[in-house]
Amino acid sequence: MFSLALMNGIVIGVIYALSALGVSLVVGIMNVINFAHGELYILAGYFSFIFADALGWNIYVSMAAAVGLVFLFGILIEYSLIRPTYGNDMYSLILTFILSIVLQNAYLLIFGPYPNKPPNWIKGATNVFGQFYYGNQRLAALVAGVIVIAAVFLMLKKTWFGKIIRAASQDREMAELNGVNTKALNMLSFGLGCALAGAAGVILAPVFPVSPTSGVPIALTAFVVVVLGGMGSMWGCVVGGLALGLVENFGAAFISTGYKHIFGFIILILVLAIRPVGLFGRSET
Repeated sequence: MFSLALMNGIVIGVIYALSALGVSLVVGIMNVINFAHGELYILAGYFSFIFADALGWNIYVSMAAAVGLVFLFGILIEYSLIRPTYGNDMYSLILTFILSIVLQNAYLLIFGPYPNKPPNWIKGATNVFGQFYYGNQRLAALVAGVIVIAAVFLMLKKTWFGKIIRAASQDREMAELNGVNTKALNMLSFGLGCALAGAAGVILAPVFPVSPTSGVPIALTAFVVVVLGGMGSMWGCVVGGLALGLVENFGAAFISTGYKHIFGFIILILVLAIRPVGLFGRSET
């Protein structure tokens, strides 16, 4: 049971981290909390389902197209809803909350209340170190999640765009004085944050089917991971996501599955009581 709980915790933790990276990126650059983050995760899952199941596209092409469309939708949201609210964080928070409600009802109208899932990438199960058999689809989701997270960190460290993101997150005014177009940066960063939610959605949808309201717990978990790891810290998202995934799954395995989501909030409260800025957050001086 220990090995299985550990494996489940790592798989879910990686997906938590991937989903939270998008939230952290948008908060770090724009200081905007996107309440519709979970609905964008669901939107990518639905797109993947439509392309792969209904239209018969190759599953990998379907996933790439789904993430690309969510990226473009994110850019549209930033341009039409978020940009006019710059300077008033409360307006953007209210608008994204309303958007999440609108998207949930649109999903219900279009897809109905029942879960939908795209086809598995791979079938069967693998014997893990002679301890237990684990579904190949979950193992593939783990590998895909790690690859996407590594690609995000590589982009932030090695590319021109990543250097601009890091500069703007540390000192926005100085970045503007050095010629950075912060409006364009906001638009691309918001789109990238939405695309990361979409990436988590297409990776996890074959394991956990999507339904109109299943994005709510995803968004709440992503916010918990961001606060746990430290606002705006990308490494905090990875460590916080893994910690939350492990705590939830060990708690479910050895105490009760009924309290699975309570364990994460208990850890969050304990961490914030000791370190209010989160594990990797920085105090403002």
